[in-house]
Amino acid sequence: MKHMKLKKLLVIISALIISTGTFSQNLNLAAFHDYQKHFVIFDSGETHDVENRPVQSFKIGGTCVPYISNAGQLKVYFNGQVQTLTQQLVSKYFVTRNLMVYHMFEQLYVFDNGKQMLLSSNVKNFAVGDSIVAYFNRNRNTSHVYYKGRIYDLENALIGDPINDFKVGDNISAYFNNNTKYFKIFYHGQLEEISQTNDLINFETGRNIVAYEDNSTNTFHVFYKGEIIDLEDFKPKSFKVGDDLVAYIDALDEFKVFANGEVTSLSNFEPDAYYVTDSLVVYSEQEYLKVFYNGQIYELENFVPESFQIQEHTIAYIDLNGWLKAFSAGKQFTVTKDLVNAYKLAYNTILINTTVNTVKIYFEGQLKDTN
Repeated sequence: MKHMKLKKLLVIISALIISTGTFSQNLNLAAFHDYQKHFVIFDSGETHDVENRPVQSFKIGGTCVPYISNAGQLKVYFNGQVQTLTQQLVSKYFVTRNLMVYHMFEQLYVFDNGKQMLLSSNVKNFAVGDSIVAYFNRNRNTSHVYYKGRIYDLENALIGDPINDFKVGDNISAYFNNNTKYFKIFYHGQLEEISQTNDLINFETGRNIVAYEDNSTNTFHVFYKGEIIDLEDFKPKSFKVGDDLVAYIDALDEFKVFANGEVTSLSNFEPDAYYVTDSLVVYSEQEYLKVFYNGQIYELENFVPESFQIQEHTIAYIDLNGWLKAFSAGKQFTVTKDLVNAYKLAYNTILINTTVNTVKIYFEGQLKDTN
């Protein structure tokens, strides 16, 4: 989950976490503790009381809800059922739209479409995306990616620990091999050698895209859907990557976006702040809140909210009237005019706490009561 702000961080009640998937079944998942401290999962309009004691932690993905039970077991809710994955102590666990990954005693496991698999028994460095996991196997000194149910070998017979900067997007992985000095990208089952340089490369990953700087020429490029495209003759001042796009401030302070294979100028001067999450570019300019989405600029407000949240193609925020508003897929609307104590956006669904014991969920254009 991503939390974006311009002025100060929004403090959110930890029990209010929600997610919805754009996976094949168009799931709408949410999880929260009710007023009895029961752990409840909301799944496409129905609530399931899965634990009668509060859980230690939980995270929500597009297709599953992993959590640590009150007794310390790692469990996962998937397709209407709860499975116990392990009763051992888990150091870390992550969830994305399609995958759930956990790290236990240096062992790395992936839970994908209802099945779990051991990726390696000795892993330190790894990164997780929507449908991809990149990791370094310390037993064999090799590096790999898990993608769509398969394990792909990337590097063999590595000396030392030369790959310590794995980065993954939704479906792409990039890294720099400090031994061979090669910058490489894994995309759709293929490993591409992009460049060779003695300097570390500044790069960021998204969906179908990697933006990077070429230190030998001081130029700026993108690897997009298997093709290398030259963007700028000089390195940008900053850049951020999302789904099929990259926003950046060029060397002359012009604010630009590469999207759909084209570069668009949003402004001839640097914005006050800008953020890129999934398919949205959100920025503030002279106290106006603006969004670039699907090739168009939308002016949302003539003020900058104290905080807002972004996921997929949706941004949610509290306006000056105290109403919860959202912009989603090119349309702006009011979610509720009720007093909101806390809210949480993930993917395209919003969980709302209006009073102490009232939790509502906004999905598919409707506000649903969960009590």
